[in-house]
Amino acid sequence: MAENFGELGDVHAKVVKEAVGDGIASTVSSRGEKGSPGKGEFLINFSRAIAEFENAIQKFPVKKILYKSIFRGRGLEFESYRSYGPDDDASLIDWKASLRANEMLARKYVEERRLSVYFLVDVSNSMLFGSSNKLKAEFVAEFVASLSHLIVSVGDSIGLIMFSGDVVKVLHPSSSKNQFALFTKFLSDSSFYGGGFDLNKSIDYALRAVKSPYTVFILVSDFIRTKKDNLRSLRLIGSRFETLAVMVRDQMDENLPKTKYQFSIQDPYSGKQMILDPEIAAERYRKNVIKQKGLVKEMLKRSRIDLLELMTDKSFSVPLSTFLRGRAGGVRI
Repeated sequence: MAENFGELGDVHAKVVKEAVGDGIASTVSSRGEKGSPGKGEFLINFSRAIAEFENAIQKFPVKKILYKSIFRGRGLEFESYRSYGPDDDASLIDWKASLRANEMLARKYVEERRLSVYFLVDVSNSMLFGSSNKLKAEFVAEFVASLSHLIVSVGDSIGLIMFSGDVVKVLHPSSSKNQFALFTKFLSDSSFYGGGFDLNKSIDYALRAVKSPYTVFILVSDFIRTKKDNLRSLRLIGSRFETLAVMVRDQMDENLPKTKYQFSIQDPYSGKQMILDPEIAAERYRKNVIKQKGLVKEMLKRSRIDLLELMTDKSFSVPLSTFLRGRAGGVRI
């Protein structure tokens, strides 16, 4: 077994390749068996994912009351106070002003905004992997479609930036029905997926392309290849725009597969090989996972970016609904 694990992303890539070879997991290129999608095809059910998410939030008045406080852009300007009503969002209450006026007052914001919500979606090689029923890319596609459907339904615009080592596809914001159709079309097109990972390049592109303060960014990735030199870009986008991060991981991103056999693994990026004994390496691998995830969380915290963590073997509907409730209540995640 190698003495030095190196970067978690490198080791993870090697483990993924071997797991696919042993039939423990799959990638989009290994699909094609009877009863499964053909080689190069995704297995995505947008309508079911949207229905499950809407069912999870049906008792949560996102569309009527809380949406503005969930995705309020930092460019919105305070306009005045108004009397607080029973159907208003409690997070809008200004307690100091209410005390002075001896009346419950809510803050009123300029309503000229039409928010643009950009999804910055990682489509690199590591997203084309899954040890459960879904590849990470498939899970992310359904997640993005469900949340973007909510955003369009309240009249705001959705935009899409798909990135790997480069920016591979861009949809500028729109609130049209055709825009949502394009979202689902591009998210389900496997030809846009694969390649390296360059978070700095994608954020730099977004910062150059987007100027409106009425913009929210939702960064979706497994963050496995995120490194310390991404901090500057994260802090820039986090300071200029309301930004959320969604970390999507597979169980094998967190733990090595359980097997008694040593195996040879290869990094698909560099071609380097090593022999791995999972019984010896499992604990060390897990420690590296925790260390790397801690680094990502610390960078996001310093960048004032809230984080939602999701696993592909569990539905995103309830965690996402809970996350939105927390933001609506003013809680930083």
